[in-house]
Amino acid sequence: MSKLSTQILLLLVLVLPGWLLAQTPMLDSFWAVQFDPGVQAKELLDKLPAGAIFINDAGAGELGEGQYSGLVLSAKAQEQVKNYDFAEEFTREFTCTQPSVAFYMQAPFPMEIYQDSKLLVMRMEYYDMVRVIFLDGRQHPPADAPHTKNGHSIGHWEGDELVVDTTHIAAATFMNNGFSHSDNLHLSERFKLSADGQVLLATQVSEDPEVFQGMAARLMAWRRVANEYIYPYECDASFGE
Repeated sequence: MSKLSTQILLLLVLVLPGWLLAQTPMLDSFWAVQFDPGVQAKELLDKLPAGAIFINDAGAGELGEGQYSGLVLSAKAQEQVKNYDFAEEFTREFTCTQPSVAFYMQAPFPMEIYQDSKLLVMRMEYYDMVRVIFLDGRQHPPADAPHTKNGHSIGHWEGDELVVDTTHIAAATFMNNGFSHSDNLHLSERFKLSADGQVLLATQVSEDPEVFQGMAARLMAWRRVANEYIYPYECDASFGE
């Protein structure tokens, strides 16, 4: 390789990541929940898989006992619901039970996003959860790798939409009303900024044949807010003793 070719290659290595990042929608910000996503969400909703069951519990809404938005539960999940003691949710021990990414993304708490060309980090106020989305082209680890409440997320850009695939999610509540998803839940998401860049929209599609039939979908929205901060959740199950 000639000296000139080497110099050009080095220049590309140094400049290309920054150039690519400049062409990518920047999600770096503090984001507060927006309860009404507005008509701008239609473009993402239109991309949901045919037949996906829409769960309308994002934000402050929460489904009650026996309400599953039309989702058909497996025999295993039905048995779990049958034996679930809702009184446990009011116990001190239950207070600090962390949800998984399949549930905490739709909670009515703010988040901060940090982004570069290879990594996107979501710092959630809810339970102090921190989610890492790899954008460097890596694949998911083997099936027997550890599962966590955040799971293992890999993402890529399709135009101005961030497409995220998450596996290795540890079992946790799915609707907070009596049953949990399994360790084999598969989560697919699309994130998109509004035209003015002030609203972040996202859809989630969950698949977990062990627990429910077909696919379950959620829609979430956040608004960009300046000069705000994430505060520690600092869950303390011993408080009030």
